Amino acid sequence: MTDAQATPLAPLLTPARLRQPGPPERTEVAPPTIHHAAAHTVLGEARLVTLYDGASWSEGPTWWARERTLVWSDIVGRRVLGWREDGAVDVLLDATPFINGNAVLPDGTLVHCEHGRRAISRSDGTGVATPIAWAAEGSHLNAPNDLIVTPDGAIWFSDPTFGLENPKQGVPGRSESGRTAICRIDEDGTVRRMVDMAQPNGLAFSPDRRTFYASQTPEHGEGEVAIYAFDWDGTTLSNRRRFATMAEGIPDGFTIDRCGWLWSSSAKGVELFDDDGTHLATVPTPETCSNCTFDADEMRLFVTGGAHLWMLPLA
Repeated sequence: MTDAQATPLAPLLTPARLRQPGPPERTEVAPPTIHHAAAHTVLGEARLVTLYDGASWSEGPTWWARERTLVWSDIVGRRVLGWREDGAVDVLLDATPFINGNAVLPDGTLVHCEHGRRAISRSDGTGVATPIAWAAEGSHLNAPNDLIVTPDGAIWFSDPTFGLENPKQGVPGRSESGRTAICRIDEDGTVRRMVDMAQPNGLAFSPDRRTFYASQTPEHGEGEVAIYAFDWDGTTLSNRRRFATMAEGIPDGFTIDRCGWLWSSSAKGVELFDDDGTHLATVPTPETCSNCTFDADEMRLFVTGGAHLWMLPLA
């Protein structure tokens, strides 16, 4: 089987509405803690609000601009959900193979990381997902975790083994390659392992597309838990260096704004760093934060964690 071979999944269950249109709910949590004056320009008087609280484990948020919808995964609940701007929440994909990360291709198509089928898949958000990659360099992928799409349409994804080890978030199995790596899907569908890391996790790239960021989150001492930066020419990664660490918890998922500031999940909430790695602020969340992303205008930060989808309106 070639890296690019794919067989469509069976149609999934009919999408359902989980929350009717309506305003967000107040979130009982402390306001952001400012560590550096520069953060005031972004956070201002920002306060977290709750958009949904009925998931099992929320992850993988991405802004679907074409539909003006925030897409995220309930991994344990095996659903991909969509928050609409009127406040409604719908099931986009149901009975999923433990989908985690989500992203959007330039043509508006959704792409997903599947723990269960150990694959990258695509969908139009209406109930059918089709795998587009599930092997690299002759061996099966582990359990793709998070992914990003570059402006030219290339897909980069992390491939740790978490989804092979936790039966609530995947199908137990073993790594065929014996490697955990950051991978890239080329235009012709070829999947390549670009660099090995000890349990790679979140991914992002800088606005000038010269720096690539990846978090390393090993659980058994195989390496340091940290966010790393790489020099990046769009194709290759080099000059790996530590960018930031979390005081509590792990940098599970993160995003970068147009200023180059990095917003990372942690046990406390969302941690904000400038492009030099200076810690600017902490945005507390009621539960451990798993990931975050912006809308197209960067006026709202969407945050996932536990049962929740939260939103932070920005100045």
